[in-house]
Amino acid sequence: MFDFFKSETNNNNENNKKRGRENENENENTFENKKTKMEIKTEDFGSGGAALLGATNGMNGAMVINPGEKSNTLGGQTVGHYANRDMHLRKQEEDGELQWKVIKNDGNEQHSIWLIALKNIFSKQLPNMPKEYIVRLVFDPRHHSMLCLKNDVVIGGITYRPFWRQNMCEIAFCAISANEQVKGYGTRLMNHLKEYVKEEEDMTHLITFADNNAVGYFSKQGFTKDIVMEREKWVGYIKEYDGGTIMECALEAQISYVDFPKNIRAQRECVEAKVREMTTAHVVYPGLTRFKDGGEFGKHRITDPLSTIKGLKEAKWKAPDPPRYRLVHPGCGDGYPTIENLHKFMRSIVAIVKTHPDSWPFMSAVNKEEVPDYYEVVKDPTDIESVSERLESENYYVTLEMFAADFKRMFENCRLYNAVDTIYYKCANRLELFFDAKIAAGITFKVREAGSYLNR
Repeated sequence: MFDFFKSETNNNNENNKKRGRENENENENTFENKKTKMEIKTEDFGSGGAALLGATNGMNGAMVINPGEKSNTLGGQTVGHYANRDMHLRKQEEDGELQWKVIKNDGNEQHSIWLIALKNIFSKQLPNMPKEYIVRLVFDPRHHSMLCLKNDVVIGGITYRPFWRQNMCEIAFCAISANEQVKGYGTRLMNHLKEYVKEEEDMTHLITFADNNAVGYFSKQGFTKDIVMEREKWVGYIKEYDGGTIMECALEAQISYVDFPKNIRAQRECVEAKVREMTTAHVVYPGLTRFKDGGEFGKHRITDPLSTIKGLKEAKWKAPDPPRYRLVHPGCGDGYPTIENLHKFMRSIVAIVKTHPDSWPFMSAVNKEEVPDYYEVVKDPTDIESVSERLESENYYVTLEMFAADFKRMFENCRLYNAVDTIYYKCANRLELFFDAKIAAGITFKVREAGSYLNR
């Protein structure tokens, strides 16, 4: 929870006073910013040049996932690292270990101590920023600072300046101490800042000039380079820097930024509960045990009808309609496309293909020693020998489409690896035409007794 000081209470009388002070200082502020733009140059900062220079060191790590961090579960579902960190930080807030305070240089001794600690963090994490400039802005009474305190020790913060008449805030500095990075404090800090300035200071926009190293962090926090706020509201008021990128974040009144991850999780649980009412997809049934001891394809012949498998009926599964063709190739029984007749037809096709003069490149798998990079290019290899082994198992090819797909992939793999003018490429084209012709000659879609056939 926020621990707001009386000096920061947003009552109407105080706001009116603040707005009056702002109006009095706007002309001075405009002149000061023009002077700042002239005085603070990129060469003063070395490789940087923006007020948020080095923010990558201080804040960008807030979005890095710790490989050793374990995920939590929520409602039986595994949550991601972002949600897991957010849950941990919220627990720290509830326990009082983590606090967020908004202060300014108002003469309060404790505030001054905290501001000095925050200034030291900025100086260390933003090494290219002049220390005198950091001190001037942090202790400027017109600037506010949101502190992140862990066990009453300042571990980071954001210094910003509210512009009351424009309903916007300019972020000057933001950083987390080095030993507290990669823990999510930076993201949580920005979320609390958004919520505070939106609710307590009636702000609608955050704006900043970000160094190239900090653009990534601010993009993750909802900032964009597309400025939608009227140009008259910020030009001449905020501090501009050579080499910086202006970025803006529009604040939505209906969004709770500190509870956003929690709300997303609640919405997900609600949707999942509704889905469970409409489907049984979440129910897990015991798997088949016939394959438990492994073995070759033919060792575990599937004999049970699919309708007896648990879960299929509950999922409203229906057996597909039988193929609307008949086999007219010699030796295929009565011609109906049963598994037995299909396998007879497939064996005949394989035997015919093997006799073709262009089948020699495809008879067996490519030798890796002879062609070292073949399997780096071809990720799903196959060959006639592999097709034959699958066919002999009597379990693999349950449809003619599966059988034809393996041959198609074999031809496509050959054309993928070999150049157009090679003998292998030409063999693939000729053998594919031969294969297609044999398949087409072996089936017919003219079924005489359609009614009796479809009822089989």
